Amino acid sequence: MRHVRTAVLLTTVALSGTAVVGLAQATDAPARARDSGVVVATRTARPPATSYSYLRLDNPPRTEVLDQNDELVATLTDGARSTVLSGPSRTFTDPRTTAVVTTDAWVRLTPQPWHVGDEKADWFRPWLNQALADRGPDVLAIATQYVTGAHFGADADVADFLGQPWQGRTPRKNKLGTLDSAGYARLVYGYRLGFPLEARNPSEIAAARLGAVVADTTPGARFRAQPGDLLLFAVDGKAAAVDHVGIYLGADDSGRPRFLACRGPSDGPTFGDVGGASVLDDNGPYAAGLRGVRRL
Repeated sequence: MRHVRTAVLLTTVALSGTAVVGLAQATDAPARARDSGVVVATRTARPPATSYSYLRLDNPPRTEVLDQNDELVATLTDGARSTVLSGPSRTFTDPRTTAVVTTDAWVRLTPQPWHVGDEKADWFRPWLNQALADRGPDVLAIATQYVTGAHFGADADVADFLGQPWQGRTPRKNKLGTLDSAGYARLVYGYRLGFPLEARNPSEIAAARLGAVVADTTPGARFRAQPGDLLLFAVDGKAAAVDHVGIYLGADDSGRPRFLACRGPSDGPTFGDVGGASVLDDNGPYAAGLRGVRRL
């Protein structure tokens, strides 16, 4: 399907150079075999494009990258490292619920925050070619590894992250169940991906100058989140105080927007209906309590 152009086409640039820039990733995460809990459609890696075109869009200010076939391949937002790339379709499931999300979005971090004109920087095109071909775990695959419970309860990740001894039991039984919603976001982005997410609770994340502020979340405003964005909520009855954070996953197979978060008494994160609604188009506490969208 061809991408419909809705902004002024800036330029078309032929690819050149063979340097490879490594994808941003954590260096301190344990080297373990990981079950991502995701089905990846069989497809060969995307070959490098012969040329790219760049569109500038607003709300938020961002650059869309199109290949020579006019297909959208990447979206980069000013001030943010989180980048949505087009890739093979994947299906994410939550084993405790019936929630299913199928998406062709792959989320990776650029080496530095994006700025207008960075498509001309030496690092960008080698990074983009490598990122489009990479089929290793991205932000979404890493985040959903903990949904299955395999890495939340039967893996030392959480214990290591919390600085607690690991006894091979679930964090709740091991009295390690202090991984709240902010801790989960820091586990994924900080511990696993090396993003400097130092804020320790939802209100600090909301106040920190992290990435890009994406959306107006007042009633009736268009929902502009893309997969990998942090969603900021106020769900304890205080209208202005952010007390919960989630990672946006995308629309489920019924078209309803879903997010990943640790909430309620559940063992680990979920994007199903556990501990309250997890969709954002109903009258539940999270839909009503959405206070902001942050793109890291």
